[in-house]
Amino acid sequence: MAEETTEEQQRTPIKETTMGKEFKKAPFSVRFEVDLMQLGLFVVALMTRTWQLGVPRAVVFDELHFSKFISMYLKRIFFFDGHPPFGTMLLALTGGYTGFEGDIGFDRIGADYPAGFPVKELRLVPAVCGSLVVPLVYQIAVEMGLSRWAALLAGAFILLDNALLVQSRFVLLEGILLCFMCCALLGLLKFRNLSHREFSLQWWFWLCFTGVSFTFAVSTKYVGAFTVVLVLYIVCKDYWKKIADFTVTDLQLLMHFLARVVTLVMVPCLIYIYIFYVHLSILTKAGPHDNVMTSAFQASLEGGLATLTKGQPLYIAYGSQITLRHTYDKNPGSRPCWLHSHAHVYPVRYKDGRGSSHQQQVTCYTFKDVNNWWIVKNPDKEEMVLDDPVQPVKHGDIVQLVHGLTSRALNSHDVAAPLTPQCQEVSCYINYNVSMPPQNLWKVQIINRANDNSKWETIKSHVRLVHVQTNQALKTTGLSLPEWGFNQLEVATDRHMQQDATIWNVEEHRYNKNEDKEGRLRDIQQAELIPMEPTYVSFWEKFWELQTKMLFGAPPADIEHKYRSNPLDWPFVSKNVAYWMHATTNAQIHLLGNTVVWVTGTLSVLSLCALLAFYLLRRRRGFHELNTDEWKDFLFLIDFIVVGYFLHYLPYFLTDRTLFLHHYLPCMLFKVLAVAAILDHIEMLCRSYVTSHSSMVTRYVVVALVAMATWVFIQLSCVTYGNVSLTAADVKRLSWRESWDFLLHQIGS
Repeated sequence: MAEETTEEQQRTPIKETTMGKEFKKAPFSVRFEVDLMQLGLFVVALMTRTWQLGVPRAVVFDELHFSKFISMYLKRIFFFDGHPPFGTMLLALTGGYTGFEGDIGFDRIGADYPAGFPVKELRLVPAVCGSLVVPLVYQIAVEMGLSRWAALLAGAFILLDNALLVQSRFVLLEGILLCFMCCALLGLLKFRNLSHREFSLQWWFWLCFTGVSFTFAVSTKYVGAFTVVLVLYIVCKDYWKKIADFTVTDLQLLMHFLARVVTLVMVPCLIYIYIFYVHLSILTKAGPHDNVMTSAFQASLEGGLATLTKGQPLYIAYGSQITLRHTYDKNPGSRPCWLHSHAHVYPVRYKDGRGSSHQQQVTCYTFKDVNNWWIVKNPDKEEMVLDDPVQPVKHGDIVQLVHGLTSRALNSHDVAAPLTPQCQEVSCYINYNVSMPPQNLWKVQIINRANDNSKWETIKSHVRLVHVQTNQALKTTGLSLPEWGFNQLEVATDRHMQQDATIWNVEEHRYNKNEDKEGRLRDIQQAELIPMEPTYVSFWEKFWELQTKMLFGAPPADIEHKYRSNPLDWPFVSKNVAYWMHATTNAQIHLLGNTVVWVTGTLSVLSLCALLAFYLLRRRRGFHELNTDEWKDFLFLIDFIVVGYFLHYLPYFLTDRTLFLHHYLPCMLFKVLAVAAILDHIEMLCRSYVTSHSSMVTRYVVVALVAMATWVFIQLSCVTYGNVSLTAADVKRLSWRESWDFLLHQIGS
């Protein structure tokens, strides 16, 4: 029988016991704790990253690009960048807040910033973000269950790494990226540690915090996608284990699944898309990067191509004068090109001994030119003027394309192309009376047509021109012709028609009303004088085009750079990168890691791998040095640290882009956590098998490692802050490895 509760008992706070400690549960109470060690790390990090933030007041490394992007943001001018826009948007927001209007006057690394350029304010954003990485890594180590001393070592190593410091002090994206990466990792650990409070407010907060954080990371640089993969890997693995738990009902499993899908998939996708919506809504004016995009995208911007295309006829008709642009570049991000011809002919023989047709050359030219204009002719008529009434060209119609200036028709035949002999040569037909009749009929296939009666439209229609006589499609191969072809791009026909290289669109268009050649030439030359306004293109069309260009538009791999490196150079800091050098003194800044931090971190990752192999072999033989809980914790450390490290490192072995040392910096987060994990694991083993005073040994090891890292940090600080002019003796003293490449003006020693 239940006892009756007295009034006095109701007024008395209930006493509960948690982890052996008794406390009073008071309603609406808030307990506030401050980790002084964590706070101290943040304060010192902020001091090191903001000290002399305005030095040098000159362009440092990739500040050249990001400063220009900020300027274009503030002027609403479209630009193309291989990175997502969120980090640049934050920097531009800061610049706008300071009153900066986007006026810049520099074009090279090392150039002085103009007087009104907010150098300190813009550098402050990545500096603060880079400073937050230090306490975040400390807290991540704590949430992983490591000791406070191990967490201190992890935070101190981030604090004392010269490379992370350099990358956080300038208008670059890595500081912002690493901050959001750490937030995502911390949110994941907080969420996992609240598994006993499922669907509580805190549980939902940290789950949402994780999704939002890794979205901001991947929206800053695409390398943040590796963090997304790591988070989803751990979350999915935890959910898979939950499925095997018979205490969890089917309804609970469904709720857990939906919670994770909504917060870690749907919401991040919406945020990512919205960031690009804001990005494209701001950048509405034409700029120097327009030619990277398709004609339709360019025509949607104010100025630029829009000034050439407003008012031009929508439908291509027999008698139209057009320019044909290659719609999809072979290497996205490269320069566009237009179907082109000129009076010069193919050489009689090529260097490999093959013969040509000696017909008029047809190429793809990367500049706008009067020789890019063609006339759409009805094969059944001799006239090339516009019909009355106008007869639009439809999908499936047969046309001839006559070069505007030379009046010769686009032709192809069974002759090997100059550079791709597996394809057919394309030329403009010259009648040599040598039994080689013209083959100049082309079928128009509209790729993005609504139906089979669709009309050929200016800019919008993506068309494939199929040579009727040989059933091969007109394409550009992307290869540059030799000097006889003025290094323009080869055009050929290919039997394999289903490829992007065969897709074209009409960019400029006017109706031809002059039968004589002089009149046509006059019309073509005046075509650029028509006033225009932007063409409408939907957000989704712009979004998908921009995504394609950004994801697959990496620069060619054969770009040579003095400070380029490969992934094998990174773990043991074999390379440095020169970021800046004073014009007259030997003051200089280099991206160069703290050797103690980098080498210790790499050895720790390898040690974790070796420990895993050792324990697996021992457990296979029936020996269990770790109990069940300890083994689960160790396996989670492997998933979080080792898998995280290699997820952010190994993909670079598969890329063909030019790589630099800063691509390795996200791996540093996992390397320092590996050091802390190894230290904590050794302490646990010592406590179990050797001595109960192992914690004192751990403290001594932490102090020793921090002391060594501090000494290296101080030694390299002269090339970290760039505030000291080095002598030849100084440079020699700093060249600890032959592969390190410092700079030196010849101004004496």
